Amino acid sequence: MHDEPAPPPSLAARAWNLSHQVGTLFRRRLVVIVVVVAVLVSTVVLVSYTQGWWPWGGCDTRSADVVAVDDECVGLMDPADGTMVLGEQYRPILEAIAAENRGVTAGKDYSTIALMAPMGAGPRGLVGDRALHQLEGAFIGQYRANRSETFPKLRLLLANTGHDGSKWRTTVQAVRKNAATGDTGSPGQIVAVTGMGPSQQESIDAARALAKDPGIPMVADFISAAGFNTTGEIDDGGPIPGLTRTAVSTATQLLAIAEEFKKNKVGGNAALMWADVTPQGTTDLYARSLKDAFLDPDLGLKPYVDRSGLSFPFDPRGGPSLLRTISDTICGSKIDMIFYAGRQAFMPTFLKLLRSRPCRSTPITVVTGDDAQDQDPNDPSLHDPEAPIKVMFVPLADPNRLDNEANPDRQLYRDFRNEFVAPHHGVTFPPAHLGTGLAILAYDAVTAAATAVQKAAIGVDPSQLTLPSAAAVRGQLYLFTGTNVIRGASGAFTLDSTTGERVNVTTPTPVTIP
Repeated sequence: MHDEPAPPPSLAARAWNLSHQVGTLFRRRLVVIVVVVAVLVSTVVLVSYTQGWWPWGGCDTRSADVVAVDDECVGLMDPADGTMVLGEQYRPILEAIAAENRGVTAGKDYSTIALMAPMGAGPRGLVGDRALHQLEGAFIGQYRANRSETFPKLRLLLANTGHDGSKWRTTVQAVRKNAATGDTGSPGQIVAVTGMGPSQQESIDAARALAKDPGIPMVADFISAAGFNTTGEIDDGGPIPGLTRTAVSTATQLLAIAEEFKKNKVGGNAALMWADVTPQGTTDLYARSLKDAFLDPDLGLKPYVDRSGLSFPFDPRGGPSLLRTISDTICGSKIDMIFYAGRQAFMPTFLKLLRSRPCRSTPITVVTGDDAQDQDPNDPSLHDPEAPIKVMFVPLADPNRLDNEANPDRQLYRDFRNEFVAPHHGVTFPPAHLGTGLAILAYDAVTAAATAVQKAAIGVDPSQLTLPSAAAVRGQLYLFTGTNVIRGASGAFTLDSTTGERVNVTTPTPVTIP
């Protein structure tokens, strides 16, 4: 007897079995897909982190425009997103800026200024404590602007181009992406850049990139190379719209020294020592500008070099042996001065070698530019009676001169100084940091930018206030002329409407150390 065939499954049963098989297959494939995706994402994150271009890879910050390149965190950063992004040395000043920024961004309307500069430390860098002092001065500029009865409030971002300025492309790209390049600004957009770094090729390349249409206004703080301004005469690249500066040029500095020589009837001979490149091998615009000014017949210092006939090129990549050869060679001629067209970073070594040269008992004066303000006045090489050496230069912002009763703008400096040494958000800055002048110059640049921003926010009716665009701020910078002055810590000044150069109310004065 045979079993009777089972009745065929119902339509509902067949549908259930089919859906069950499909679901099982889908779940199995889904697991495989999830695993594969997870592996890929993990690989991307790991590779990105180690290669440094993941937004938070290797950098202690939440700022999306910060990347790690060559063990440095560069790009555009808000200290409110992380105060350890530049290391422990910068943490106190970043905490002050972070607290100020958090207060500003809690409001509805605010504009942003970015301080662009080489930050951090490197074995071949020219930064040292410069950036630290710059940030402190810039913060005081932000702090005072935010406590004035003006609109809008200002956020301060850091645009780090690396310890030597070589990562400027990454930083400029981030600044342009976040800039207020429309007809009007939106909350938080960048409307101006200050700082700009030292007078070297990387800085001018960054300035030209920022100036491209629609253009971002710039207020350089301690750039002093001749022609490094709106005209762009520093090279053959054409004008740089929007580039202004608050430091006097190297030509103006050496003219002041030449006039001092003329007044005191200083004679003698001078050997010229000059560098063309930075330690990275790029053009050193500051040093080249000094060399050109020393040899400019209109300034009055060239005859001193002509009488000696000595000119020594110095490549900083060549090391101290070059400096030793120069210091020893000058003993073969009657030399009273050395016209030093180079960076202060190499001066301590050079002074030490001058002190030990065979003719060390012969007095000698090293005449140079504003970079010498970083020179330690207590350097033993400047205090040896058996080797009398002096350094002469025109400081861009000398606290002793600014606090002198003869300074008509003494109160402007004192107001800044008193604010600088006061605690802010639980952070205090050492008064000694004023000695380099960089905090003063950075304050002046931020003050100029902040004043332009606040003027650009006012409509036809003074009661109508709107967030300005970068173009509106740029236009205001060229209107600081006549009685429309910037009240900086280094004194009241205007900006030339054609060149963007600082126009001093008071004449620069040379100083000699010791």
